[in-house]
Amino acid sequence: MTSTYLDELSGTLREHGVDQPVAVIDLDRLDANCTAAGAGLELNARLVAKSLPCLPLLDYIRTQIPTSGLMSFSEPMLSALLNGEPGTDHLLGKPLPVTAARRVLQAHSDAAHRVQWLIDSPERLEQYLSLANGSETVLRLSLELDVGLHRGGLTLDMVKQAVKKIATHPYAVLSGLMGYEAHLAKLPTLMRERARRASSVAYGDAVSVVEQGAQELCLNTGGSLTFQSYTGIGPATEVAFGSVLVKPSDFEHSSTKAFLPALFLATPILKLMQKNPLPGLDALGLNRTNVAISGGHYLASPVFPRGFRYSAIFGRSSNQEVWVGPKSTTAQPGDVALLRPSQSEAVLNQFGSVLALSGGQVVAEWPCLPN
Repeated sequence: MTSTYLDELSGTLREHGVDQPVAVIDLDRLDANCTAAGAGLELNARLVAKSLPCLPLLDYIRTQIPTSGLMSFSEPMLSALLNGEPGTDHLLGKPLPVTAARRVLQAHSDAAHRVQWLIDSPERLEQYLSLANGSETVLRLSLELDVGLHRGGLTLDMVKQAVKKIATHPYAVLSGLMGYEAHLAKLPTLMRERARRASSVAYGDAVSVVEQGAQELCLNTGGSLTFQSYTGIGPATEVAFGSVLVKPSDFEHSSTKAFLPALFLATPILKLMQKNPLPGLDALGLNRTNVAISGGHYLASPVFPRGFRYSAIFGRSSNQEVWVGPKSTTAQPGDVALLRPSQSEAVLNQFGSVLALSGGQVVAEWPCLPN
């Protein structure tokens, strides 16, 4: 990101009247990222809703990237999405407590045929089969596989038992398999290829348990750092991704070089304190140039005004965080400071809405989904 881009972005937001913290999406950069994501994509795409928690944003992306559905992670967000649009298929990206699933089913008459409930253990399978029995409702169950990440999930023997139980149950159907392999992109190069082969074998072995019915299932894998490595060769039918489309800093990786940062947090500068004495050390004559912003302690790093960083003297603050920077700064109170988030989930929607920019102008303000 050039100084000119950030300066113009800050100026646009000030002219728009930004006077409180807000999340900002650059749609021009998002468009470029959608093009990069679609290039060579051979499997179905499923957007991760927690990483893009804004229904108009999801709709905007889906005009450019055809999708098989959404991946949802929480009861509030799932309920909002079920209310917000008909027809979309939802695969749970993490298992919900069965009590939460019961509430969703009671509140949404179409949830049973639109949601794939994630099963990560034999115990949770029993809980969901009991829920299906009690409600006399056929539930679509997707099995979470441990393909090397070792964050829970079913082993091959557990998959075999689960498939048998679901096949003989009057109110359950197997809807798919999900194998998340986020570790692959983060391992050292010497370990990565071996882990990739092991992950592929584990996934393929689990699919083979299903035998003839596998072609009709949702066979999900991948993530923002790995989805482009999958081709039509192999058992997977779809890949999931989301964060890479706005590219927060945690997603700077060799696999994402074609993507641009498109998400920023913006907040007013409340104070400019030039030649500001160090607290408690006034007599020494040491001073710094500080700015104080509205709010703070964000999951993000300062990128504008240029040269500013968090102050080690003042420490982190959620109220009016202080940054330290160069004496030559031209920043003034009322200017809009910019931060680049480290992640998009729980950040993009933390202020309730997001400003969408295109062509250097604010073109929309979109409501966000709950976490």
